[in-house]
Amino acid sequence: MKEDSKISEIPKIESTEEIIKEETSKKFDEQVSDTFQTVTTKLKEVVNIDLFLPDIHEWILEKLKQGPTLIIGENIGNFSGEVSKYVPSVIARETISTYVSPKIEVKDEAMLSKIDLKAFDIAKLKTQQGPFLNIIIIFSLKKLEKTTQYELLKECKRMLSREGQLILVGEFYPKSILLYPVTLTKEGVKIFKSKILKKKVTKPITNFDKMANDLELKFFDIKHDAGGRIRTYVLTKRWGALLT
Repeated sequence: MKEDSKISEIPKIESTEEIIKEETSKKFDEQVSDTFQTVTTKLKEVVNIDLFLPDIHEWILEKLKQGPTLIIGENIGNFSGEVSKYVPSVIARETISTYVSPKIEVKDEAMLSKIDLKAFDIAKLKTQQGPFLNIIIIFSLKKLEKTTQYELLKECKRMLSREGQLILVGEFYPKSILLYPVTLTKEGVKIFKSKILKKKVTKPITNFDKMANDLELKFFDIKHDAGGRIRTYVLTKRWGALLT
């Protein structure tokens, strides 16, 4: 029997141009996928600002100066207890409307004994004596009217030591344009609650830089989270206060 003289078909070799097109298309798909995942993650993060609090608290603890400390904010009982481990005395003023008593806020009696925890009252704050080396404000400014915001910052400056620091954590409008759709949606919901349901709503802080400059507070440091939606400012009464 004669051998089959047919020659097997030679596999087709892709041209260099086809290979480049395929790799380029693959890279583009991967970039689109990565971008979508990044944006999705940021959108989730910007909606739930509480996700950033543990990291912000840790950042603040690392910056604490050894001295009397005043804390004003929402749900600050346990954080105030943590701060009391690093400083000699802590005065805490709770701004959340559902505040009842220190024992409800802080279950640890030993920790509670180290802090003076009461409800926030701007009128009573005006009688509070200083100076404090650390004044910390956490998500409180946005709940106040513009005039009261200025009033609070003014009182904080009065009580702040020459060597002290004012640390303010607040919710602002995001710096990233990708996050504006979420912000606009949230603001739309707030307007509906305010106008239709007659509920009191809070809005991100505006013109903070102007208020701080009017009070001659000095910007020492800033931490951005959630695309700039959350900012933690460190301010002082004079230049060089935190350099010694």
